[in-house]
Amino acid sequence: MSPKKLQPQSKYEEFDLDQDGTVTDEEIAMHQEMVDQIVKEEKADTQKRMAWVAMGSMVVFSIALMLPIMPDSRVNALSDLLGLFYIAQASVCAAYFGATAFTVTRK
Repeated sequence: MSPKKLQPQSKYEEFDLDQDGTVTDEEIAMHQEMVDQIVKEEKADTQKRMAWVAMGSMVVFSIALMLPIMPDSRVNALSDLLGLFYIAQASVCAAYFGATAFTVTRK
């Protein structure tokens, strides 16, 4: 294939990695790889934030339940719900750690 010439101020200028005014198939492929890598990094950061929020919420919830302002009757009434909350939050953390470990070992 012949190189693709760009018009001035083209929206495809970002594909021209060597700034020679033409876009080759290799440059398009390289740009796509860079975009894919950026998306993977953003996804990993988001998953890490989700795991930290899940762990933090378990800690905050545990501390809140132990405060003297929380009556025992309310804790007993919510015990089933609290158990599910901890299981759900721990599952988010476990999924993150498992996926991270699986990804690292595959490389």
